[in-house]
Amino acid sequence: ETVFSWPGLGRATTDAIRGPDLPVLQALFLLFSAAVIFFNLVADLLYVWLDPRVRPS
Repeated sequence: ETVFSWPGLGRATTDAIRGPDLPVLQALFLLFSAAVIFFNLVADLLYVWLDPRVRPS
């Protein structure tokens, strides 16, 4: 994807896969993994906050 002629993370990922750029792939994998972990944590916290029947254990 390109927004305002700025290449995005999808394009950076495909470019790094096509020309084996391992440091960029490692950084993108770390970024995507951290984003998944963060949003899972946010979803768990919101679930506890929104549903009073759920208690943290």
